[in-house]
Amino acid sequence: MTRLVITYATFAALAVAALLGVAWYFDSPAGQRFEPAVNTLALLAGISGIFAERWAAERERRHQAVSSIAIELRHNKDLLDDAAFQPTELDRRRVYPRLMVSAVDSAFASGALSPRRDGELIEALHRWRATVNAVNRRLDLTESLTFTTTSADEIEQFNRALHRDDGYLHGVRELLGELSAGPFAARRRAG
Repeated sequence: MTRLVITYATFAALAVAALLGVAWYFDSPAGQRFEPAVNTLALLAGISGIFAERWAAERERRHQAVSSIAIELRHNKDLLDDAAFQPTELDRRRVYPRLMVSAVDSAFASGALSPRRDGELIEALHRWRATVNAVNRRLDLTESLTFTTTSADEIEQFNRALHRDDGYLHGVRELLGELSAGPFAARRRAG
């Protein structure tokens, strides 16, 4: 509420000053119109500068958020391509690395993405966040179960379930592929 009041008060003061400058321009003698003209142009520059600065700051904040997400997605792809996530040696216990979603969380918390402009991207990132959180929970469960069991057959079953073609790892890889091919494809090639 305070921000809205300050915004209205600022624009109202600038509008009144601009109107007074225009009136001053027409009221002043012909040889003395430079000062009111310069004053009016300065006020108009101030008004347009406020909009330009806000637009530039919003654009920079969005660019930083999207760049951070692209870097995080590349890191997650590297993690998923790591030997820990390959279905080899299914009969041994292992600690899996966790996938990251901190850049996505930060982008959501900062408001850097606009629902009006980035609606589809926000929806895709919500799906990504939910999928990664589900995968990380499954990794916790798999580790807990494999480290508490004494049976090599059970360890193999847990690891095999994790690496199924219709399992969570397969789903997260598909979603990562969609995000990398879609909204973050240009950033991946540029970065």
